[in-house]
Amino acid sequence: MSSETVPEIEVLIATSLWLHSEGWRIESVSIARGPGIDTYEDKQKLRAKLSEAQVPIDHVQFNSSGADITAQKDSITWRIECKGLGGGTPQTLRNNFDRTLASTVSYFDRRNGLIVGLAMPRDYNYISLIRSKIPQALREAINLWILLYNADEKTIDAYAPNNGV
Repeated sequence: MSSETVPEIEVLIATSLWLHSEGWRIESVSIARGPGIDTYEDKQKLRAKLSEAQVPIDHVQFNSSGADITAQKDSITWRIECKGLGGGTPQTLRNNFDRTLASTVSYFDRRNGLIVGLAMPRDYNYISLIRSKIPQALREAINLWILLYNADEKTIDAYAPNNGV
């Protein structure tokens, strides 16, 4: 649980692989853009990692906006926002967390069969923010899962809305 830099694409790849291992079909992906991010390279890296794991990618849509990952199984849909970990100040981290949380909550609607997810590195700063800014009642009300990326193992630990982080 250290504070090292973790590119968002690593979180997105691990989350996609976790979803696939749980039987979900990846429908769409939105790759981060911005300073220092090579979107083309990240897309190629994602395609390679998913293909390597035998995840079907021919039908995956690459979007420039919306949820970072949308996945489907039966009549249930995941909408997941992913966040990496930069080397900024604590204030920058809090601001980025707040924006990511706002994006995640915006995916909620009242229809049955929607799961909302927030995927980010397992970092003590993020865990502290999750515990202080996302009440359990909110997580349960909007069916918000927390997906923590273990950078050492490149795996996801999933926390259902009724489970603490």
